[in-house]
Amino acid sequence: MALKDRLQRLTGEKSEATQDHREKTLTDLRHRIEAVTTGRERRLQAGSAADPKKAHLLQELLPGEERENEHGRFYSVEAALKPSHWHGNQCVADFLSADMDALSVLAGNADLAAMTVRDGLYLDTETTGLSGGTGTVAFLIGLGWFEGSTFVTRQLFVRDYPEERACLAYLRELAKAKGFLVTFNGKAFDVNLLSTRFIMNRLPDPLTGLPHLDLLHPTRRLLGHRLENSRLGTVEQQVLGLERGDDIPGWEIPERYFRWLRHRHPRFMVDVFRHNHLDVVSMSALARHLSEILTGEGDRSKEREGDHLAAARLLIDRTRHEQGRSRLHELCASCHLQVSREARRQLSLHLKRDKDWKAAVAIWEEMLLADPADCFACEELAKWYEHRDKSPDKALCLVCATLELISGHHSDEQERLTYRRTRLEKKCGKP
Repeated sequence: MALKDRLQRLTGEKSEATQDHREKTLTDLRHRIEAVTTGRERRLQAGSAADPKKAHLLQELLPGEERENEHGRFYSVEAALKPSHWHGNQCVADFLSADMDALSVLAGNADLAAMTVRDGLYLDTETTGLSGGTGTVAFLIGLGWFEGSTFVTRQLFVRDYPEERACLAYLRELAKAKGFLVTFNGKAFDVNLLSTRFIMNRLPDPLTGLPHLDLLHPTRRLLGHRLENSRLGTVEQQVLGLERGDDIPGWEIPERYFRWLRHRHPRFMVDVFRHNHLDVVSMSALARHLSEILTGEGDRSKEREGDHLAAARLLIDRTRHEQGRSRLHELCASCHLQVSREARRQLSLHLKRDKDWKAAVAIWEEMLLADPADCFACEELAKWYEHRDKSPDKALCLVCATLELISGHHSDEQERLTYRRTRLEKKCGKP
């Protein structure tokens, strides 16, 4: 090896020949990428022109139109649901009655309270993979919004990968005209995925700056106590009264798109479009249903009082203390014993936190009157007797009476009361 070459190896300096070779390799790679991209675009255009039968089938099975902007073309399917259209147990006219103040609580964003339902953009995507990642593409973007009293859905279809940029640019213009975003699990999936795709296509992201109501989280908070799971399909069946029939399972959707890319036959996509359309409409129905629970206007039957108890907790967690306590006061009189007890328990703890001892003690006494073996009420009242009323003997009598009633039942509550009895006995000088 020549001395010059050895010095270059030691210093890390690249020779002119190596640099030239590297630049040539990069240039060749760029040309190959451009050729692949251009060739795919030409094949897409040529395929549409060369096979008018399949183009006609797309229009026949999925009536829509080809849209074009400065970034290219894509396919769009639109539907307009009239106010009288029924979706499960609600009609479109009902969707408009969603309370915006309630939606702002559900979203944890006060900005929504100053908006109207018509400012919302409902969004759901169908993708080439269910786990996300930079290689995952949203080939179908379902959108919904109100125009007057009509609910409009528009589905943006990427017929082939080169159309993605045009599709995202169109979504960007639509989103810029809206005040807030509504999704179902969008914070964890849809919005993150689309944000990545905007970056990959060198386009500004219009979604991350919008106030976002992700319905999955409030659905779990308000309805999770009576649902086997929180999937949208489950919520539709058990809450919205919607039966989809032969709906395509989510895991099959990516494969349907790959078959479309291979064969260009729209029959592979019909079920996917229907699935996506129903998802978008269901989000609007669900938003209204959840807002009704939060305002107390929903179903007040005994079977649904658990929903209202969950709503009271959520209101308090979101610093709507007066509203939450008012709901708890109402639920204290519930015929549903479990709901009534839990409402009293929650309310008493909030009163205790505010040092409203008179009201809190009254609730604990009511709970013990209804159930003398209520360990929670016994423990809280014993604490009050000992530390506030300065009557440890009364606390000891109360704890002993409750322990006698629950003897034989081994639980954490019993262990705590046993420990409290031992300590009180020492404090009262009992042997």
